Amino acid sequence: MESLFNHPLGLVSYFPRVIQFISSVIVLGITAWAVQETKNLTVIYSLVISVLSLVVASAALLFSCMIKRQRWHIWPILITDGVMSYLWLVAFVFLAQNFNAVSCRVILWNGLTACSRKYAAEAFSFIAFFCALVALGLDIGYIYWAKPKISAPMQERGREDQLGQNLANAGVM
Repeated sequence: MESLFNHPLGLVSYFPRVIQFISSVIVLGITAWAVQETKNLTVIYSLVISVLSLVVASAALLFSCMIKRQRWHIWPILITDGVMSYLWLVAFVFLAQNFNAVSCRVILWNGLTACSRKYAAEAFSFIAFFCALVALGLDIGYIYWAKPKISAPMQERGREDQLGQNLANAGVM
């Protein structure tokens, strides 16, 4: 089985991971700014998920690179993408419920009207969710398409193939 890091789907899967990483950094910055004065559960949850996304995804990729000769090297990345996509979806739903329930005229964060920051955190949390989901789909595609080719049984092969195999086994060819 070819390694994920040498397979075309593996190379393509770096693109959504980089976008997810950038989105996580943006959400981390916005929610870290907001958590200074506001100890809202939504903000704290999004902050924790953005930190976890950076740390856990980096650790899973590093661990998978270290064991790339193993057949199961894709599983840490696959599990991480699955869990992180769910956590980012929950963060997006929390942010959407919290921010879209009130008008922009209401001052929620740090005594300032910060609608653009609220919407930016919401948008980038959705981008992080979507990129984690795309990376999960590419990982599943890699597992499906990168299977080693198994030769057909003897009865399904043609007569010429059987004869050639028999001659090779006998040492004639």
